[in-house]
Amino acid sequence: MDFFKQNIVPGEVLIQLVAFLVVFFTLKKLAWKPVLTALEDRRKRIQDEFAHLEKTRQELEALRADYASKLQKIEDEARLKIQQTIEEGRRIAKDIQDRARSEAQETFEKSKEHLSVEVAKARVTLKQEIAALALQVAEKVIGEKMTEELHQHKAIQIIEELEKL
Repeated sequence: MDFFKQNIVPGEVLIQLVAFLVVFFTLKKLAWKPVLTALEDRRKRIQDEFAHLEKTRQELEALRADYASKLQKIEDEARLKIQQTIEEGRRIAKDIQDRARSEAQETFEKSKEHLSVEVAKARVTLKQEIAALALQVAEKVIGEKMTEELHQHKAIQIIEELEKL
């Protein structure tokens, strides 16, 4: 304690206290408000930036959701178009198959008709040849030559008999 009594001078302490109070009130009057205003402005600016960042984040989320929905819509449309194309292809293939079947059936029917006509022609030719052979055999068997009129009459009779068979 002696140390404090020897080193502390009451007049100096009083002057230092008065000087401190003068500096304190001067700073309070001149510098304190601008410092507080600067701090308040900075705090407000930081809050505004955070609010702006939050708003931007929400806008990005909305854009991302919008993008995802549009992308999903495009994918759905693409799937639908692919499905429609597949169905159209199946329909065309079925039409081609049906057309090919009907054409094959028509060709078969025409061939059948043509074959029937050819068979009928062959039968007529065969009957005529058989009739001619039969007449030749009959002439040789009978030993007489038939006249043209008799030949035609006999040929008609033989053809009629052959048709009955």
